[in-house]
Amino acid sequence: MALQIGDLLFRPDAFFRRLVAEPESLNIPALIVIAGGLIAAAAAYIISGTYAKMFEAAAGAGMATFIGLFGAISAFIGFVLIWWIIFAGVFTVISMVFKGSGSFKRTLQCTGYGLLPVVIGSVISLLVALYYVPMIQAPVLTSFSDPAAIQKAMEGMLQDPAFREFTLISTAISVIFLAWSANLWIFGMQHARSLPLRQAAVTVLVPVIIYIVYVLFMAMNGIRLLGGS
Repeated sequence: MALQIGDLLFRPDAFFRRLVAEPESLNIPALIVIAGGLIAAAAAYIISGTYAKMFEAAAGAGMATFIGLFGAISAFIGFVLIWWIIFAGVFTVISMVFKGSGSFKRTLQCTGYGLLPVVIGSVISLLVALYYVPMIQAPVLTSFSDPAAIQKAMEGMLQDPAFREFTLISTAISVIFLAWSANLWIFGMQHARSLPLRQAAVTVLVPVIIYIVYVLFMAMNGIRLLGGS
């Protein structure tokens, strides 16, 4: 298994060439995706605790539990839906332009395997969250009746130095490991969709680059825009 993981991460062409010669199976890809979803849920729960502190005085003690659970469940579902189902669907649609062939199950299989670097990056981001979140100074909101107070509290959160630094570092980690996954996906789509390498690269890089641009824009400008400064 260690050798197979090494091939996946560092020799993806050989890995996916062998994979498509075997019967289709989603067992291992599903485990990779579920692991990523659980890690994302844990990170979301930790980060949600910061917002819970901000709203707890106004909403009551139960707010912390609600926000934490809502954030964790949303992160888990989002990871599975966006990173696996939607990305595989987009790869399939774009590859159809190039007359790509192959089952959607095979595309899901290769997409799931290719998510391994993203999962590794999620573990690192979780560790970063454990370091930075305790340093974030969350403003306390005492009432929901004053929109100006809510806006001021959000500004205080988003402008917190630890929050800003955490956002930039976690974004950099996300982009780096997504680029690694994109490299795996290119070879995965080449074999799963029977595409030339160049067309497989276009199939993968178009949605990945769009996503990266969005993530970088939000990281560099989102705090300033949401914070109103």
